[in-house]
Amino acid sequence: MSELNSFPFDWHEVARLALASRLMDELEERELTPGGLVTYQFSARGHELGQLLLAQLLDRPFDAASVYYRSRPFMLASGLTLTEALAADMARAGGMSDGRDVGVVFNMPRRGRALVLPMAADVGSQFTPAAGWAQALRYRRDHLGEADVADSIAVAFGGEGSVASNGFWSALTMATTLRLPLLVVVEDNNYAISVKSGLQTPGGNIAANLASFHDLAIWDGSGVEPAATAALVAAAVAHVRGGAGPGLLRLTVPRLSGHSSVDNQAYKTEDERDDEWARDPISALRAALVPALMDARAWQLLADDATAQ
Repeated sequence: MSELNSFPFDWHEVARLALASRLMDELEERELTPGGLVTYQFSARGHELGQLLLAQLLDRPFDAASVYYRSRPFMLASGLTLTEALAADMARAGGMSDGRDVGVVFNMPRRGRALVLPMAADVGSQFTPAAGWAQALRYRRDHLGEADVADSIAVAFGGEGSVASNGFWSALTMATTLRLPLLVVVEDNNYAISVKSGLQTPGGNIAANLASFHDLAIWDGSGVEPAATAALVAAAVAHVRGGAGPGLLRLTVPRLSGHSSVDNQAYKTEDERDDEWARDPISALRAALVPALMDARAWQLLADDATAQ
């Protein structure tokens, strides 16, 4: 039996949506952006795995998430359709804002998984709304006696560059002093635009720097290897959902495209790029699933279905 079976995840869904998200990024980068149909593209390539796993666990009636511009895999797993995602990036009717905003500025009413809180475009602005939602959950449970919110949580996503923002530290202070049900997820791809993570936080590891932060649980590890990532995600969500206080989950991932469509990554060496592609989470996902949970033909059928959609 595969080690992956010990985790509460639908791995076929993870594979299908990872492939769909990757294909969408590639379509935008290869055709739609050069063709002028997408003005400003942000790729999620390399960031898919942890987001897809987290989305599956946010199934309580009042779970909510606050996302950022690289969160489209999470959005797809939370109910955003491929049509809506493409329409949003092309500023067409049918996207989340009906063409009124950059395509990666998300919000979404609950579709069976997390409600996605309205998002602003400035870096770091996603953290305090999630802390506010977590505080509201605690108030409704403790002061209004509403049992149906008892184990719901809030999750805030950001890149390692966002840990230098006021919003990050404000939310962290709120969550720890009030012991709120908030999980902060930092996807560390080692670059904030062209600036390495060592200039975003001393030593380049926000999890290590916060290890002694009072009343904050820390998880730190791979956002690429399926079993390792699944263990981290499951432990972090269970801790916060169980009422043990807030947590911070740092997942290390590769950034396989530029910061945005106007970034050619000229500041990276060839060795750095090769190392990043060697850590492609979709390659790792296929290696973990085939043949342990599906055969090569089943994987190909998922890829063909994602391509067709």
